[in-house]
Formats: sequence, structure tokens, C-alpha cells
Amino acid sequence: MRYAVVTDIHGNTTGLRAVLARVRDQHVHQVVCLGDVFECHVGKRDVAGHTFSRVDEVFDQDPELVALLDGARVVRGNQEERISTLVPGPARPAWARPVLDAPLSFHTDFATYCHGHALPSWQEPEPGLWCPLEAGFTGRALFHGHHHRSAVHRLPATGRAWADVVSIPLRLGEAVHLAPDGRYLVNVGPVRGPVPTWAVVDEVEATVTYYRIEAPG
Repeated sequence: MRYAVVTDIHGNTTGLRAVLARVRDQHVHQVVCLGDVFECHVGKRDVAGHTFSRVDEVFDQDPELVALLDGARVVRGNQEERISTLVPGPARPAWARPVLDAPLSFHTDFATYCHGHALPSWQEPEPGLWCPLEAGFTGRALFHGHHHRSAVHRLPATGRAWADVVSIPLRLGEAVHLAPDGRYLVNVGPVRGPVPTWAVVDEVEATVTYYRIEAPG
């Protein structure tokens, strides 16, 4: 299978629309979305004491955002989990339920796909770059989002010491080959932001290729 993987949209309908327009020409079988489709207006520290009179006080009511992902395989992120905590089931808009009720992960023989917020032991090997070094996963690679920075790390054959982890250089449009004897942590990078980013994963060729849009429109 060949997937286009997007994540961390955070309500950026314009960015997602622009990314998917380019994905149409990349001959993928399916889009995989790794969560944080919505942006919750309530911070995680304010959930317990929050009350609201309208659902749009919790997150923006934009059905197009979900419609754009029709046919995609979606997993939920921490934004969706926070919204679900705040908005009881009957009050959730029907159009939003495919995202709010999505599973936490998606697995193939080749890889595990998830948002990443539930993974343990995030570490910061360099400023601004966070990596779930201790995460367990099935397959050759773990594809995740959550921390908004594109990166590919090859794990050592034994142990998880950072000194033995290899950071693989990334060049836009150039495939990174994931060796059959390797195990990889792959941070896709966000749709939200000035340069929406996504990755194409070819599970047959065992490659991941990064793309981004400098000026979405």
C-alpha cells in the first residue's frame, strides 16, 4: 500500500485542502490522518472547570474539514480526546463523529500509525525536537505526529540510548529507505503552519518521502 500521511491540522482547512490537492497526483491508495484534526479552544489545564452553552465555544464548527477526510483512515489525537471530554456524546455534531470517535491507532504489517500523545517517555535530544524513544510498536516503523517537526530516527539494534540513535537527513521529495533490519521513529510534521507538511509512505518499497507547501492557496 501507498499512503499519504497527514497530521496536526488543528482546524487549518485551507492547508488541508491545499495538501490534498497535491496528494491527488501522488498515486496513493489512501490518506491516513494521524489526528489533531480539530483545535480545541479549551486548554488542557482548564478542562475540569470549563462550562459552555454552545459547542462552538469548544471547537470551530467546520464540516468541510471532516468532509475533506472522507475516505481517509483517521486516528484521533489529544485535541479530539479533549473535545470528547468536554462535549457529551449526544451533543457532538453528527458530522464531527467520524473524527471524534476514531480509534487511537492503525496497524499494518509494515508499521504502526498513531498521533503520539499517548506514547510514553518523550525525550528532547535537541531543542524543539521531541521523540518517543521508549515507545513500543509493531512493524518496522512508528509514524506519529503531536510534536510539530519532521524527523526520521533509526533505533539501535539493542537498547534505546540516544548516543546510538541515528538521525536520518531529510530532503524534500527524496525517498528515505527504511532498511528491513531497522526500526524507525517517523515524525510526519504538521499541516498547520506556514508550510503545511505531509509524507508519502510506500510500504512495498519501504520508503517515506516528505513534501511541503511553501505558500498554500
